[in-house]
Amino acid sequence: MVNVMEEKRIALVTEAGNGLGKIFADLLLEYNYKVILAAAGKSYELLTKTYVEAQDCRVIEVDFCSKDSLYELKQFLDSKFGKLDLLINNAETVNGFGQKISQIKMDEVKCLFDINFFAVLRLVKITKPLLEKGESPRIINVSSALGDINKMKDKTFCYSDYSLTAYATSKAALNMFTVLQAKEFKPSKIAIHSFDPVIREYCTYNSVTFGEDVRNEFVELIS
Repeated sequence: MVNVMEEKRIALVTEAGNGLGKIFADLLLEYNYKVILAAAGKSYELLTKTYVEAQDCRVIEVDFCSKDSLYELKQFLDSKFGKLDLLINNAETVNGFGQKISQIKMDEVKCLFDINFFAVLRLVKITKPLLEKGESPRIINVSSALGDINKMKDKTFCYSDYSLTAYATSKAALNMFTVLQAKEFKPSKIAIHSFDPVIREYCTYNSVTFGEDVRNEFVELIS
């Protein structure tokens, strides 16, 4: 008799407060994935309550600024499943809205980069051996047009006047990392993509509601 649970693909989704982790998890469950939600802070508390009775979704508390915490997450995945089919790097934080250079607090910038960029780099690095054992493994890095240099230079872009120095530069770094990793992984079976969850019709970020075009794009990436 075939064990249906073993046929499910394994997905790791990170969440640190933007609310999109639940949307990703629900869509993945709909498409027959077993989901591990790695969450921090209040997100962990909320998601634990949300998925308390879910058979195929487990919520794990993670400190994205801690290398040891991320390695513990990798060890859990290895011992429990022995592979990883999908990694969605969604954890992010935002601070310093509207700050001028003289107002920026370096400790806040470092904390933001730890979550928005360095945690992604670490997770890709330490889960690569598990992804190599996965079925059509892929990585999705959740980005933002605020990290797109060409768009931010375009005065017609609806967020071109936003002053989010730390957030925007962290997403620009993430975009470049994704491009470089796509080149590195090309000879392997691992695919890596950048995904911008903007609701294009309204040009609104982090609204925890997907427009149909955004949903379709995401489904195409995970299918």
